[in-house]
Amino acid sequence: MKLVLIVLGILSGTLAFAQRPKNATLDSLKSEKDPVQLQSKLKKLESGSEADIFTLLSFYQSNPAKSDSLVELAVKRFPKGTIACNMAINRLNAEKDGPTQERMLAQMEKDFPGADLDMAYYSVAYTYTQARNKPKLLSYLKKVKSPLFKPTAVHSVASTIAAYDSKEAEQLITQELASIREVTNLTDTSARALNHLKNSTNGLLGLYSEILAKNGNYEKAYTYLHEVYISSERKSPALIKNYGLLLSKRGNYQEAFPLLEKTVTSGLADSTVRAELASIYKKLYPGKNEKEYLASLDQKLTSKYETEAAKLMINEPAPSFIVTDASGKQVSLADFKGKTIVLDFWATWCGPCKASFPAMQMVVNKYKQDPQVKFLFIHTWERQGNPTAEAQEYLKANHYDLDLYMDIKNAKTKRNEAVSAFQVNGIPAKFVIDGKGRIRYKLTGFSGGNEAAVSELSAMINSAKANQ
Repeated sequence: MKLVLIVLGILSGTLAFAQRPKNATLDSLKSEKDPVQLQSKLKKLESGSEADIFTLLSFYQSNPAKSDSLVELAVKRFPKGTIACNMAINRLNAEKDGPTQERMLAQMEKDFPGADLDMAYYSVAYTYTQARNKPKLLSYLKKVKSPLFKPTAVHSVASTIAAYDSKEAEQLITQELASIREVTNLTDTSARALNHLKNSTNGLLGLYSEILAKNGNYEKAYTYLHEVYISSERKSPALIKNYGLLLSKRGNYQEAFPLLEKTVTSGLADSTVRAELASIYKKLYPGKNEKEYLASLDQKLTSKYETEAAKLMINEPAPSFIVTDASGKQVSLADFKGKTIVLDFWATWCGPCKASFPAMQMVVNKYKQDPQVKFLFIHTWERQGNPTAEAQEYLKANHYDLDLYMDIKNAKTKRNEAVSAFQVNGIPAKFVIDGKGRIRYKLTGFSGGNEAAVSELSAMINSAKANQ
């Protein structure tokens, strides 16, 4: 299924700002009630053009086995086509060695002349960004041409570079901001593209402000973030948090206080926010106890998620599943009878999965002494030839103490059986299962905020334990 997602994802990104026509063929397939007619239409499309196969991929996007077979068919029938090109980009993205990626890219330039390879150029640039190879990363980042994708690529590279070369990160950001201004001056730029570029500008300004703040230049950081804050119709939690912190640094305590309080009560605070809010509270309310104040906010957060957990609770039988631990030993649902278990389906290529791990480590630590709660971090939808080694390496490199299990693709069915049994369509996907083998909660994705994630999942675990 992940093969299909990269194909559809890249195509979607390429066409995101074009005026895409309504796909009448896909609508016809979805509305067809006669199974005989439906199969006839599907078979005809399967032997049609590459565009027809794209339509089928959209239709079968929740059927991993069929989707993957369609991708294989398209690559075989259209070896120089868009799907074949996107699959080559997918393979390059999965590679971690810069020189190997460069060789793959050189071959792609020969195999797909004139194709949009911006994603591949960015991937190589990012690999060299992590390797701290400045000449190489700048060389490949320069090859990214799309004015709509380039800001995203620059943001990603600059945010990584900032950890070891803040001056270079600042330069990349200011150069890209100048390029965006040139694009927005074009008369033929669509309203949708302009809105995207506005968001890209705000993202780059926000990152620039973070870099300045880390270097202690709070006043200049505030200047840039203030521009973002007043121009943003929808203010993200990160924007509210960072703006509140900068207001506090400037001594604007009355303005900063409600923003940082909201960050805490939303479960999105970190130790820096909590310390700053406590400091402001002491200044605004001398004589009052800031620890009691923060404790009251924590209690509100806990109560909020307990109430939400009660509303979200379900009662479905968990499907039987088999996964293997890191040593290759098979385990099944029956092995955890009587325990509340948390399944976390993830993959090393999944950004949101990895972003959720700091919070998940916090939850694991919280229940470490509870023998009735067990966590299974199940790696699935692999893209590498040795997914077990890759998953182990990732966890070790990032110092995560998480119990690893593997859901390797079945060679016969071409499915990852465990994730398919739970009918997962996207990861990260989490399931809280009680001691009687009943699914009590389902969670998909990760929206950020470690405290919020810990509070939410803790409420669900406690509820599942109490109701089994």
